[in-house]
Amino acid sequence: MVQVQTSPPTVCAIAYGRTSALGSIADDPDMGGTAISRHIVVLGGLAPGTTYHFLLTATDAEGRVFQTPALASFTTPRGTSALGRDVAIGAKIVAVSSQWSSAYSAANAVDGNLSTAWASNGDGDRAFITIDLGRERKITGISFITREMSDGSAITRTYAVVVDGRRRYGPFPAGSPVDPHIVPVSFTGRFLRFEVVRSTGGNTGAAEIEVFSAI
Repeated sequence: MVQVQTSPPTVCAIAYGRTSALGSIADDPDMGGTAISRHIVVLGGLAPGTTYHFLLTATDAEGRVFQTPALASFTTPRGTSALGRDVAIGAKIVAVSSQWSSAYSAANAVDGNLSTAWASNGDGDRAFITIDLGRERKITGISFITREMSDGSAITRTYAVVVDGRRRYGPFPAGSPVDPHIVPVSFTGRFLRFEVVRSTGGNTGAAEIEVFSAI
């Protein structure tokens, strides 16, 4: 996910790829055929732990074309950290408050892909998702990477975690694709319910939920 603010309003597209030849392109679906100022462009098909190059092009209503002067780059998360391996990837979804559509299903929150997201159906601060790690794990870190809309809605500010239906931890600050904000914790459990505590409302959800374990 790439966030861009342009002035004047523009139509924006990003070409990207693993090499300087690029090869893929994405734009902001919220443009709706018109120029806007705040862009959120989701780059699909990204692999974990991989460096990508990209070039941004924006065009305003007068036909002026703006482009980044050189290729920029970013590296996707590897699914591991100093706190261990992300054991949430591929976890079973036990319960979810709601989901906007099959394209924004709860499973997207644990697929290891930041270009997909779970979106609730307008749950705001009442959104939650419960995952099953398959067995009891000693958890060393967690992260809730919020999704967001270009109009400023659907942004989770803080969240809490309920472990095995008994113990509640948090609230913790939510992260973003740029800064996942991994929170060090120390507890053992199998079923983790992530609850949105404070948000900007709307179709809240997660681009990715990460749960790190050393074992």
